[in-house]
Amino acid sequence: MRHIVLSGISQHILKELEHDKVKTIEIRSPHNFLSILETDVGDVIFLTQTSLEDVRPGTTGVIAKIREKQISMQRVVQRTEVFYEEAEVQLARLQLEIKGYARVRRAECCALGEATFVDADEMLFFEGR
Repeated sequence: MRHIVLSGISQHILKELEHDKVKTIEIRSPHNFLSILETDVGDVIFLTQTSLEDVRPGTTGVIAKIREKQISMQRVVQRTEVFYEEAEVQLARLQLEIKGYARVRRAECCALGEATFVDADEMLFFEGR
């Protein structure tokens, strides 16, 4: 099945999602943020701790359904006696519900500014590959 990829997700976050079954995460990295913009509530996505450049056939990860999606702007202020700097950062919040585990069959690399997709097969716990 074809899924949008969120890559470089911390192992800690993936374990919490596995344990709690539902988890809200924040996405700030540009490549994952661009992928999020292509999703809707109800879509099933592929999450992996592997970096985007290393996602290839055989990469394993978690598949999860998007229960809620929120895009917002956050103001970041850094101030010292010498300077004052203010920036705005866009971020996405996703509430995810784990559906299972998957292994990448085929990765579709994307151009700069586009979402990354993979064809991934759901793994059953008794598969011994």
